[in-house]
Amino acid sequence: MPLGEIETHPYLKQGQINGSTKLILGSFPVYECTNQDNQRKQQNRQNEGTVRFFYGSVDSGLWGLYRANIDNQIVLPPNPAMILQSLTQNKIAVSDTIYSCERHEFSSLDAKLIRKNYNRQGVQKLIKNGVRKIICTSKGVMKDLEKQIILSRKDPFGQFDHLASYAFQDRFVSEIGGNINQITTPISKVFLIEDYQVTALAIPSPGSPQRQLSKFGFNGLDWRNYADNYFTKAFNWLNE
Repeated sequence: MPLGEIETHPYLKQGQINGSTKLILGSFPVYECTNQDNQRKQQNRQNEGTVRFFYGSVDSGLWGLYRANIDNQIVLPPNPAMILQSLTQNKIAVSDTIYSCERHEFSSLDAKLIRKNYNRQGVQKLIKNGVRKIICTSKGVMKDLEKQIILSRKDPFGQFDHLASYAFQDRFVSEIGGNINQITTPISKVFLIEDYQVTALAIPSPGSPQRQLSKFGFNGLDWRNYADNYFTKAFNWLNE
């Protein structure tokens, strides 16, 4: 069991793309991809085909969405060098909200992560250097972005714009034929930082979106079509 084992993030610096205006933000890598590396992790990566990189799990689906909507030249399973080149060309950074933590069991669920140390300075640096659009890979990630990074009690550097947030959410959901009345917690947050806006948009889990779609405005008709439309619009918005 990894409980009591402090895991650290191996590749946050790689995702700090110079000149980036956009950001793909997750929480923390799966167990097989963190430091300290060990024989069990190496064996699991070999057995499962996991790549030691952001969203390197074969179940993630994130880079498949990136390939489908932003750069169809990248290959799958993900090649880190190729992805970093594509991200640089498209001015998209990639990062996670957590720098180090412990976890219960070997789960990749955010709820199993404890004693978290947040990547506050890394994400703030990206925003200060030009990031204005953020795709969060879950609502939990967006919550941590707000509570632990932008509006952190230790180091706050922005404020939440309620009106702009709900206006963005309502427009986004209505344009893909969703039902805003299904949404009980926001899918988007707009922050005011100095004299500029930063907009964050949460997406359903790329690996299993059908489990969460009702929380993202699903109209109850065709979940696969709604998920495809949601992801396409989200990534198109990011890369505009």
